[in-house]
Amino acid sequence: MKTNKQNVGSVLFAPVSMRSILRREWPWWLAGAIVSVVLASVLMSGWPNGLLPDLRVPYSYSGDGMSHAWMAQRVIEGWIFDNPRSGYPFGSNFLDYPGSDSGNLLVLKLLGLVTDSPYAAVSLYFLAGFAVTFVCAYGAMRAFGLHRPFALAGAMLFNFVPFHFLRFDHLFYTWYFVAPLFFHIALRIANASRAAPPDGPQGRLSGWLAAACLLALGCFGVYYAAFGLILLGVVFLAGLLGPLDLKAVRLAALAICLVVLGVLANVAPNVVHKYRNGPNPEVAQRSAVDAELYAFKLVQLVYPRPDHRSSRAGNMTKRYNETFPLVNENFTSSLGAVGAAGFLGMFLLLCAVLAGRKVDRKLQLVALLSFVLFMFGTIGGFGSLFAQLVTSALRGWSRISIFIAFGALLFFFMVLQALCRRFPGERRLALAAVAAAVTLVGLYDQTTTACRSCIAATQTRFERDSDFVAAIERSLAPGSAVYQLPYMPFPEVPNQVRLASYDLASGVLNSRSLKWSYAGMKGRNGDGFFRALAQEPVEKQIKVIRRLGFAGVYIDRRGYADNGQAIVQRFTEALGHGPAIERADKEIVFFPLGPGSTPQAELAGLSDVELAARAGFIADRHGLRYEASLAQGIDFKRPDYPIFVRDIAGLSVPEAWGRWTDASLAPALRIDFAAPLPRRFTLVLDARPFGPNAGRELIVRMGSHTLRIKLQDGPAEYRQVVDLADESVSRIELVPPQPTSPQELGQNGDQRKLGIGIARLAIE
Repeated sequence: MKTNKQNVGSVLFAPVSMRSILRREWPWWLAGAIVSVVLASVLMSGWPNGLLPDLRVPYSYSGDGMSHAWMAQRVIEGWIFDNPRSGYPFGSNFLDYPGSDSGNLLVLKLLGLVTDSPYAAVSLYFLAGFAVTFVCAYGAMRAFGLHRPFALAGAMLFNFVPFHFLRFDHLFYTWYFVAPLFFHIALRIANASRAAPPDGPQGRLSGWLAAACLLALGCFGVYYAAFGLILLGVVFLAGLLGPLDLKAVRLAALAICLVVLGVLANVAPNVVHKYRNGPNPEVAQRSAVDAELYAFKLVQLVYPRPDHRSSRAGNMTKRYNETFPLVNENFTSSLGAVGAAGFLGMFLLLCAVLAGRKVDRKLQLVALLSFVLFMFGTIGGFGSLFAQLVTSALRGWSRISIFIAFGALLFFFMVLQALCRRFPGERRLALAAVAAAVTLVGLYDQTTTACRSCIAATQTRFERDSDFVAAIERSLAPGSAVYQLPYMPFPEVPNQVRLASYDLASGVLNSRSLKWSYAGMKGRNGDGFFRALAQEPVEKQIKVIRRLGFAGVYIDRRGYADNGQAIVQRFTEALGHGPAIERADKEIVFFPLGPGSTPQAELAGLSDVELAARAGFIADRHGLRYEASLAQGIDFKRPDYPIFVRDIAGLSVPEAWGRWTDASLAPALRIDFAAPLPRRFTLVLDARPFGPNAGRELIVRMGSHTLRIKLQDGPAEYRQVVDLADESVSRIELVPPQPTSPQELGQNGDQRKLGIGIARLAIE
């Protein structure tokens, strides 16, 4: 093991490595990083405003731009997992969303602590991404053997591919500095046998640095880690399938393990949360079909960006996007003209290799890596197979285009450098002139000017919200809670009339101490509570939220078909006064509740169940509860459950006759009761088997007791006497014999794993 660590260190940080290059050439990459940040700021804010970015106003104040500011605020105030100011009083737990972004979040937190503003943190994070990406791309290109002018040009063009700006609303994808690092690591491992490993303390230090680097690469997004693993996997297979290179195979395997370990360390809290609280079927559900939808097409790599500076070029792409199918976020995959030339050049090189021509080994490696990446990212490619055979959690395979962009630009400049060597009288000045010309043409092609009208509109929206929320905060005591309407799930939901996803986050984003009901995780108890409460009469809503310590009501008219006329009128009548504060455009209003609310201190430390009981409104993620006795049982034809059910899992959606158990949600139908079951009772079950479950035994578990019920074909009532003796049991589990999907039986495309259909369960 010690030898492996030393070998990894020598390969990644050898004397002619990226680390030594950056140490020697710091004036060049530092200047390039500064120029990149300034140019990016100008392209975002216009000239001359962008020379010094205005951190008071966000670059984006809608959609995912609001979501990322919300995440930045969470990490500034604590960490991403939970925040008491959102989803009050149940909290806003974010652990249902597994992610491998601790590196991105840590950077956001540090920037937020310095600026004390989530908006400034997001803006600085975006701009800093240009500096980090330039440095890594420059170092990697120099390590691949590019002369300094071509490395500077290639790094600059990679830094400003259309992806960088078109992906702004997916903020973490703009930190794609990991792509050149993974290419560099792949090169060093592929050449491992040719490297002379340093011994002694230097080798051990290099080993630990290499391990830390690989672990860290797993902390900047699960997608980028997965794409990097593909590159390492290609090197691993090349070492096995080509002339056997056991050193490269061992190093590639070790590198893969370290990156995977970094990802697992990131998602460990999410896994623990899921184990303790059960899966959340409403969150982050991905279908294998998505891998086909969100892949790219070859034409999208070589076409220009749709908002190209040349109207003719841009219109060509716009016509394609409007006419052809399967165009979505994959429109961001454009490589730019220089990258497209490099990508097409790699195709010609592969043809030359097949024709028996001798080609530089590094060019072959870059082309091979890029080709494999393309096969994963294209529609109907390996990404689709991966989604079907391994996991559908990765669906946005078009995002791999940024790795392809690095390979394409690297290939282009390697070929250009080789061509320049063929001509006599090569001079540094001539190389610099060629590199500068290509850079200018590429930047013109890949970027576009700032949209001044968009900037003005963003500033107007932001200032309007900021002034409105500040007025609310001045009118309430510090730490007060605000109830928000209309109810809107969080996150990833479609627009509600004119209310866009994440618009309700403006309250918590623009306040310092106020607590807000919005942004409890959908599919959990707090979200279900507010979803059910919003359906109740206004008078009851007011009574319930007073008991939960709310001090005011925030109503966004845009979420109602009648522009909120009816709901505002009902609150006016119930409270005896109209809105005390209105946003400048009258779209959002605020009603203070006045005295009479429960002090928040009395609610501290209460569980979800206890909070609902204190509110006098029993509702959770399963909806509003109804009164029923054990003998009356659970009516599965209803969308809700009786009050004696504490929790339930493993059921599909309600239908006219009842519900199916679904093993894709849970292996068994689990019913947890609020109190222990009687010691002796008759279990009554109205059920029907699905497909191959007919004629087989349904297993019913109650503590240490197990029943077996043979299922008849068709609906039937089953009655079983149960004697629990002295055992205290509050859970019943029904385990279907053979859960099967209709798709497996060739009936339709339904992928649910159905076991039994259940209409009623009673305890007599």
